[in-house]
Amino acid sequence: MVERKAKAQLQKALAGSRKAKELSFSKAVVVRDIMFEAKALGISQGSAKVFAEKVAEKVTKWAERRASITEDDINAQIAKEISKYNKDLSFIYKNRGKII
Repeated sequence: MVERKAKAQLQKALAGSRKAKELSFSKAVVVRDIMFEAKALGISQGSAKVFAEKVAEKVTKWAERRASITEDDINAQIAKEISKYNKDLSFIYKNRGKII
């Protein structure tokens, strides 16, 4: 009985770690999201790609120094870095997930 319980808990932990991997931070996802938002704002895809890669690189370095981060932390950091290139896109990231 105890073995079954321990085995079930181990299975739950493994399933949880798979989900965590799926939700882990990715530089490619940051670039894709920035490109998507830039397209919605009418920013040229060429310039958006250039600054999206620069922002993603800086945010990746920032994220590597953290033990854990939330999606809001990532969006705030992206907004901070993007503000150097485009204020409107920065505003979108600051208010991501909110009704504006």
